[in-house]
Amino acid sequence: MHAGIGEVRLDTVIYNYNLKHSDKLFLESILSVEISKKSKFIKQLKLLRDPVISTIPMLVKDTNDLTMNDIASGLYLPSANLSMIAHKLYNCISGKKFVINDDDFPDFSKAIEYSIITEGCWCNKTLQNKSTEFNKDKPNISETYLRITIGENNGESPGIPYVMEIWPIGHYSPIHSHSAANAVIRVLHGKINVDLYPYLCGEKDGVKPFATQQFSKDDITWISPTLNQTHKLTNLPENKDTCITIQCYMYDLEDTLHYDYFDYINAKGKINKYEPDSDMDFVKFKQLMKDEWQKKDF
Repeated sequence: MHAGIGEVRLDTVIYNYNLKHSDKLFLESILSVEISKKSKFIKQLKLLRDPVISTIPMLVKDTNDLTMNDIASGLYLPSANLSMIAHKLYNCISGKKFVINDDDFPDFSKAIEYSIITEGCWCNKTLQNKSTEFNKDKPNISETYLRITIGENNGESPGIPYVMEIWPIGHYSPIHSHSAANAVIRVLHGKINVDLYPYLCGEKDGVKPFATQQFSKDDITWISPTLNQTHKLTNLPENKDTCITIQCYMYDLEDTLHYDYFDYINAKGKINKYEPDSDMDFVKFKQLMKDEWQKKDF
């Protein structure tokens, strides 16, 4: 038997107990569990149908690319094993033509890089203006990224379901959680580092990430209502390119709360609400990048 803190997974186990044979027989004899509605723990309690017996991979792999060795190694989550909602999101953004540099604008990623490093360009100015987004009293431009939304907010996700996020080199998010929503994240350009935490906590709390993985172009990772919910994203300082991702969110079918915020830990170690708003619509942004690129000096 395992006991842990935070998400229910082997990575967060802090205590193991070997059950006696009589204990096993007792547990196997249980057919149902009844919990009093008066219990103060009722809102925190989750019962899982199946035992937790293996680690859970962060990297999703398409069914057509999976080998028997992939399944045996347990290094990849088959896309078919995503939740129904997450699989729907995956199918929308995993195609081979879902790319940044297309025939319409083959220099799109270069134009974004140019806009980031060039004083007076939109990306550069917007990042500077967002330097107090997560800490009003202490500007930190490294704790910023751009949110370019694709489509409209239909009320089925925290914010607009499809968001292109732009992460300059060395920039990162605060540790944050995702409203118990489903999500898939695909890297469209560059690399992004993901640290997973057992629960929403501050770095000052001394809680270390239980898993860390860097994802490269076309890699896809995932979030479910109960797994991979709390993380920190970083475009590591040693990387060579701005990272561009597509983040897709949607509430679970059983979610009746529809909490419209991401919770994060601020510089003082307190939990704050972040409303995932938009910096610009994708169509307008793409045209703006074209205009800036055409007017560049070199």
